[in-house]
Amino acid sequence: MINVTDLIGKVTLFEGLSPADRNAVAQAAVLKTFKRGERIVTQGERGDSFFVIVKGRVAVSVLSPEGREVVLNNLAEGDFFGEMALLDDARRSASVTAVEKAELAVLTREAFFDLVRNNFMLTRALFASFSRRLRHANSTIEGLASLDVKGRLARYFRDLATTRGRRAGGDWIVVVRPPQREIADTIGTSRETVSRTMTQLAKEALIVPKGRVVYVKLEAEHAATGTGGARRTS
Repeated sequence: MINVTDLIGKVTLFEGLSPADRNAVAQAAVLKTFKRGERIVTQGERGDSFFVIVKGRVAVSVLSPEGREVVLNNLAEGDFFGEMALLDDARRSASVTAVEKAELAVLTREAFFDLVRNNFMLTRALFASFSRRLRHANSTIEGLASLDVKGRLARYFRDLATTRGRRAGGDWIVVVRPPQREIADTIGTSRETVSRTMTQLAKEALIVPKGRVVYVKLEAEHAATGTGGARRTS
């Protein structure tokens, strides 16, 4: 059985909370389960809940002007989302979908604001979180604008290795390989192009696909883009 209090203690956002405050968060949270492919929040709707991922993975996405879904980020156990719509009382800026079966701890608007109101460390952690996510968004936008598919895919695997990988010896990091559709939506290309470009990166020994995992060389992006980065787009 999941111990929500233990989970709260592992979430970076709640690291500054006292044991009593963490227990209060756990008591206020409601556990919800979402099936693979199920929409958790929808871009444009009103937001009244804050979510902490207990188990599984979710994808954060937006619709392009052409109506295409573009994945901005993938979140996993210990990550959180939904705070922006609570803080500015605006509509959801993105949609969130379960990539696999996901269990989430959900806090209401009232419970979330009670915590923020009474804990400076939590407020400070929120600002730090916004900063990290803004930097990530800027990096994603810069990559889409200035790198070709090969460079974007190399950066994607490098980021995945840095955030979700484990050491495999030497300069290699091993990561679980996401579905090609998920990769394509994240870097703004087609699934077929992802397949061809992965083959190219493998031939250059920048990645080694092996079953459900991929071995990634941390220098992959720099090797794929050269010193200045390719300027083609697709």
